[in-house]
Amino acid sequence: MRTAIIAVSRRGIEVAALLTELYPEAHIYAPPRFLDNFADPSLLKMSQPSSVHSLEENAGDNPLPPEGGGSVWGCKNLTLLPLRGSFREALGPLFFSYRLLIFISAAAVAVRAIAPYLEGKDKDPAVVTIDEQARFAISLLSGHLGGANAETENIGRLLNAQPVITTATDSSGITAFDDLTRRLGWQIENLGELKKISAALLEEREIYVYSERPFHYSLQGRIKVVDCPEPLKKSAAGYVIISSRLNPLPEPVQPDLPCLMIRPLSIAAGVGCRRGIPVEAIINMIEQGFKDAGRSLSSLACLATGEFKSDEEGLLQAAAYFRVPLKIYTRPEIAGALEGSILSDFVKEQVGVGAVAEPCARLASGSGEIIMPTRREKGVTLALAEVRQLPFPWQKE
Repeated sequence: MRTAIIAVSRRGIEVAALLTELYPEAHIYAPPRFLDNFADPSLLKMSQPSSVHSLEENAGDNPLPPEGGGSVWGCKNLTLLPLRGSFREALGPLFFSYRLLIFISAAAVAVRAIAPYLEGKDKDPAVVTIDEQARFAISLLSGHLGGANAETENIGRLLNAQPVITTATDSSGITAFDDLTRRLGWQIENLGELKKISAALLEEREIYVYSERPFHYSLQGRIKVVDCPEPLKKSAAGYVIISSRLNPLPEPVQPDLPCLMIRPLSIAAGVGCRRGIPVEAIINMIEQGFKDAGRSLSSLACLATGEFKSDEEGLLQAAAYFRVPLKIYTRPEIAGALEGSILSDFVKEQVGVGAVAEPCARLASGSGEIIMPTRREKGVTLALAEVRQLPFPWQKE
């Protein structure tokens, strides 16, 4: 997680240095006056300040070089950068460039700094504040979706500080579905319904959960898990549906009640292609395949192919486009998963096995169910397989 630590004093810089044990790639920001002649550089294990180098040398992929040059202190695991201009103005670019902001300051300082930039819980980064004596770590913003609550707990353990988490569901010991989906890498499709579901649980009203694929997660609160849509027609305060299907219910169920739609990572796309195929052809094939299968692309967990395509640029770019891993399987592994696949003598002559897309989809999904058999078009082959039980084979809660 891209992390910025903002210190507003020399003592804050010392605390920030301790945090690099948790966040070794973090960028530490502070007002320039605290970076010059720092009281104890040895504590930070840094070299003395020197003339600014390019951020490619000092700060990895940090997009925020100090304006007009200046001093950048850095070593292999630590980078200090000056905050230029007014504190509030300097925080704007950081707010939109990092996924986790940690303030070593009073909570009020952080609140005033970030207030002009708030957009919404699905867009805002996680924000944590720590007092300069490292007695308290406070989850300030984006506790669930951004992961601030979990990071606050981690920071508390490292610094022996008291974690302060004020989100209502956590305080009440009730399942927060946005936190569950964040930990699993799943997506909430209609975030506006989340508040209604959480409110019902806090008021101790009953919520029904229907998951198309069996899953085994502990859910706290008045939550009833059902294995088919029929019980959803009964009176309840709302319901949660966990499904990859674009239309998981044959007809609307109690449309006046809140319904939260969660898309699990449950589908593996097995892909084969001609050498040199453009990435656009692969992307279009996958998008059309999901549409024809009646599935949401939010449930795509990975692409899968054979070792003979591990360096195929189009496949690598497609995986990056969909932000999923590209799983690679050997010829013997593919040969052992051919049962049920339509074999091709041409494919076997080219790559040594009679099929690629379908057996790779089956392998990546842990012997899952083929929901779209192999199709071929414009030099691309595609098959989709879905896990029989959540989570995904390599996924951990």
